[in-house]
Amino acid sequence: MKRKICVVLALLIALSVLLQGCYTASDPSPFSWKDFAQNVNPTEPTAPTADPTEPSSDPVAPADWTERDEPLLALVDFAEMEYVRPDIDALCKGFADVQAMVEGGSSAEDVLAALYPVYGDYLRFETMGTIANIRYTLDLNDTFYDEENQWCEEQSPVVEQALEKCYIAMAGSPIRNELEELEFGEGFFLYYDENEVYSNDRVVELMQQESDLQTQYMALQSDMTITWKGEERLVEELLEEDLPYAEILEVYRLYYAKYNPQAAELFIQLIGVRKQIAEELGYDSYADFAYSFYYDRDYTPEQVKQYNADVAKELAAYYYDAVYSGYDKAITMNQVMELLKQTADTLGGEFAAAYGFMEKYNLFDVTKSTSKMPGSYVTYLTAYEAPFLYVSPTDDIDDFLTATHEFGHFVDGYVNCNGTSSIDCNEIFSQGLEYLSLSRANLNKTDRAGLTESKIGDAIATFLTQSCYAEFELRVYALPEEELTVEKLNEIFLECNEEFGMGMYGLESIIGPGWIDIQHFFIAPFYVISYCISNDAALQIYQAELENGNGLDVYRKLMSLSSGNTILALLEEAGLESPFKPGRMAELADFFEEQLYG
Repeated sequence: MKRKICVVLALLIALSVLLQGCYTASDPSPFSWKDFAQNVNPTEPTAPTADPTEPSSDPVAPADWTERDEPLLALVDFAEMEYVRPDIDALCKGFADVQAMVEGGSSAEDVLAALYPVYGDYLRFETMGTIANIRYTLDLNDTFYDEENQWCEEQSPVVEQALEKCYIAMAGSPIRNELEELEFGEGFFLYYDENEVYSNDRVVELMQQESDLQTQYMALQSDMTITWKGEERLVEELLEEDLPYAEILEVYRLYYAKYNPQAAELFIQLIGVRKQIAEELGYDSYADFAYSFYYDRDYTPEQVKQYNADVAKELAAYYYDAVYSGYDKAITMNQVMELLKQTADTLGGEFAAAYGFMEKYNLFDVTKSTSKMPGSYVTYLTAYEAPFLYVSPTDDIDDFLTATHEFGHFVDGYVNCNGTSSIDCNEIFSQGLEYLSLSRANLNKTDRAGLTESKIGDAIATFLTQSCYAEFELRVYALPEEELTVEKLNEIFLECNEEFGMGMYGLESIIGPGWIDIQHFFIAPFYVISYCISNDAALQIYQAELENGNGLDVYRKLMSLSSGNTILALLEEAGLESPFKPGRMAELADFFEEQLYG
């Protein structure tokens, strides 16, 4: 459903799912496994001492590119990574035993010696959950990985509770400072002085309910069908046919008539559960909780409200021009990956090394299948210290920008060993690499011009769509319970689209229910604003590239500073502008006007 049928359809649906599937997994580790290497069970194979990931050309990495972390498990081809359901009871008991040692007065050295192997089991648990999730998204009809993915997600809050209780005990112990000095780093336990999320039994119970509802939504997205001319047909297949415009609209009407009420029921329940989580933890709103706990943002929902208003004011008038700037060309995913490989080799250093690493261990899937989850993402296999890239292709040249976007995440994960914990910072490298590819990829003149025009349009559409979605979330989570109805959700989404210049007279019944296609609302609440904030930073990379050709230097500088940083602090440290600077959106509007109209 991505700019494949006609421009009008793109206005209504395709851009409503723009970037919907892209998300990244944050590293749960407070420390690197390489520090614990000497404590690995000697019967378990570990990664070789020499780094096998460099391609034969031995590209030269930048001077500030640090050595990668040593993984807990020896890296193998992804297909050979064995999934074994973790022993949750033993893992939780391990953390409880360490907690008891802390509370019993054991020395810091003894506590750490006991923690290392338990934490290794924790990394295995986290990695098994990631493997199950990847294999489930590869085939939403796979009942085994469907069940295992759901089981791992349901157990995660229980495991996190055991880990958090252990850390809280350490934070309150006489050996706190010694533990930070020996292992965790100065100030590590400050977080646990004020945050006791998983230690709250009711919060864990609510998070498990949330996980179950999310699983139900993902199942709903598998092989969606409608009754078409007396036959049950896959919606995706119908939209790939050369249907008349009136029939395309009818497909969408039937699709939303069937799935809008079902998705709304799940979403309303999710909002209720999430509000209870925030209330239980003493937050004024779930937005405040998500911004702080999940995304570690150094800006607030209130700032985003004003930011959204600025986006609507300054950019709404450019929406249709942005959409019409699209560039279409049929291309196979094999051609896309070859072009991406050439781009990585041209950029050299860590980009070439990351691609060689990805290719050597088959840490990607770009196959096309109706049973795959729509969208794209990069996640991280922590015990293997390896990112994994996923794309569900559309057989259009846009797939190159999608693959480049995800490869930007992959490179960041590879170089920083998933240390870029801020989603906002993480998205800089995905979007920034798209911009760099416009000048650095081995494209012919026509494709380069077409993709550049398309990417500028995409940048404008990203601000408008994702800011619109962020505004939708803020408004619906503010509704009282009695107003949370499918009709109200559709009404607010339509209002938001119209405010951001994306309305279309006569098609309100299709635009209004379109929110059900935005996976982030269900899977990653309040994530979407990160696309806007990071897009601003990525555009500053592009502007540097246009002005003096040093966009790659800016990109690398940001990547070298991103680990453990927050976005506003990162931009200040790198000497770049804050997206929240007064007048910033007006400046971007001027830039876009120049790019669109010359």
